[in-house]
Order: sequence, then structure tokens, then C-alpha cells
Amino acid sequence: MKRTVLLLNLLMAVLFTACQKESFYEGDHFFIRNAGAEMPVFVKGNVESGTFILFLHGGPGGNASLPSFMPVSQELEKDYAFAYWDQRGSGLSMGNPEASTFTVEQFVEDLDLVVETLRLRYNEPRIIFYGISWGGALGSAYLSTADLQEKIDGFICMDSGHNLVEGLPKSVLFVKNFAEQQIEKRQDTAYWTEARDWCATAPDMTVKENYFKYDGYLSKTNAYRKNPDQVVQGPVVGALGTMNSYLSLALFFNGKYLRPRFNILELNLSQDMKRIRVPTLVIWGRHDGVNTIEMGYDAYEHIGGPEFNQKQMVILENSAHEGYIEEQELFIQSFRQFVNGL
Repeated sequence: MKRTVLLLNLLMAVLFTACQKESFYEGDHFFIRNAGAEMPVFVKGNVESGTFILFLHGGPGGNASLPSFMPVSQELEKDYAFAYWDQRGSGLSMGNPEASTFTVEQFVEDLDLVVETLRLRYNEPRIIFYGISWGGALGSAYLSTADLQEKIDGFICMDSGHNLVEGLPKSVLFVKNFAEQQIEKRQDTAYWTEARDWCATAPDMTVKENYFKYDGYLSKTNAYRKNPDQVVQGPVVGALGTMNSYLSLALFFNGKYLRPRFNILELNLSQDMKRIRVPTLVIWGRHDGVNTIEMGYDAYEHIGGPEFNQKQMVILENSAHEGYIEEQELFIQSFRQFVNGL
């Protein structure tokens, strides 16, 4: 009897998730194959608008698949089509790319194939880059390369890691200051004393071992969320939905393979960004501890150079690195205002 009840419950769960399947699969799903990588692109939202937001996820080694289920994404999809692309070695990407292909130049080449595919598949739509963190750096690298920017109509650069040579030491200082605050509060004093003292040595952040040590400290600060206790809306796909969506466990493993093999610690695109001539929105969290607000001003200053007037900057005063969920209303308002004004 118990076995029968268990089987019935399992059947009901399967039927329930099957009923939900259609909503998770609405859209166009295809793969870009290049240099050993098979990279998924999922297009959702208002395709009829003719305006495509190409989402450039963070990391390196993050993903675009899970953010496609965020409420903020679904709200903006009412107005525009969104193209969610998982980069090589990231998210749900497949294949067996050589570690030698993990270069900024290769990622730019991959991105250009995504752009060309969208142009061919959807009859030359407007394409706007929306890059977060590493994604902002990748968008900057693409737009600074040859004449590629002629294919792009706008750029939303959010909390970008475009200059890690100057940016990482500022983030190390953020960790040091946070550690001092914790010591004053007598919170885990031994741990934060160790962190403070290490940061005070001004470690060489082009050394991978130093980066990963720093990253361990950073993950325990409020660098990502100004208020870690803030209740925010996460992805709307739960455990049952995952069974019938396109998500898989690869989300949790690909990035761990990529990160130690893709060295961007000497990345500095600031001077290259002067070549960018597409309308740009720089949007930054005032309290970002990953890519601090100074790097936001750096991005704004260098994009197009000082004489370029088709750029604007929005500072999210109550956000850290994840302002798109910490201040959703202001983020959505700023996003729509910029795209609709192009």
C-alpha cells in the first residue's frame, strides 16, 4: 500500500512538472559551436519589438541560464527580446574546449558569432549589450576591437571588471576595511585579524594564488549585497521546475573548471575603451566591494573619451555588486529609459 501511494505521488509530481514545462521552454533555443565549445543561446521575451538585449554574464564562469528566470528579467522581457548566452566553459556550455582557448580574444570571437547569428536569425534587429561584472569587461573588449561595434546599437555596462590591474587592489582595501569593522565589533576576531593583516601586505593580485585567497575573504563580506539580510526575489524556477527546464547540474561545475584556467588578472581595458562610440549606460552600486565605485567612474571616464557625450551614469545608492536585484525598481526604470531613448 505504501509503495502504491509513493508511486502515485511520484506520478502526480511528474504530471505537475510536465504541466509547467511549456512556460519554462517558451522561446528559441539554439547552440553556437566554435573552437571546441558548444554554447547555448536562449531567446525569450518580446521578439516583435525588434530590440534584442544580449546578456553578457559575469564570472568568468558564471551563467546566463539561471538569470533568465529572474523576476527582473521577466519584467524587462515584456518590452524587449533577451538573448541569454552561456559562454565557453560556463553555465550549460558543452564540448571540450582546450584551456588555450580561454582568452579574451577567443571570447570576443565567440560573442561575434552570437551577434551574427542573431542578426541573421531575426532579420537585423537592434542589439544592445547588457554586461554585468566580467560581462561588462567582455562587452568593452568586443566594442573596442576593430569595427565590431558597428553591429551594436547600445551598451549597458554594469559593475564592470574591465580593469583588474587597478580594480583588484581597491577591492583588497575594501576587504581590509570590512575586516577592521568586524574586529571592532568583536566578530570572529581571529579570522578577520588574519584577513586584515594579509590585505595590509598589499599582495600582488596578478598572482593567482593571491587572488583565490582574497576571493575567499571577499565572499564573507558584504561586497555583493549591501545588506546581506535583505529579502530579494531569486529565480522563479524551483526544484520541480528544474526537472523540466533546460537547466542542469553543469551550471555548478563548468565555472569551477574555467576559473583557474582563464587568467584575466592583468586585464586593463581602460585605454581601449576610448574607442567605444556606441551609446552607453554605466550603472554601478555605490557600495560594490567587488568592482568598487572608483572603477565605475573609470569606466564612465574612458568610454568614448572625455569628449564623448552619448554616455550616462546611474549610481544605485543602496546597492553593492548586485544592484539589479537590490534596487530592482530603479534598475528597471534606468534600463528602460536608456533603451527606449536609443
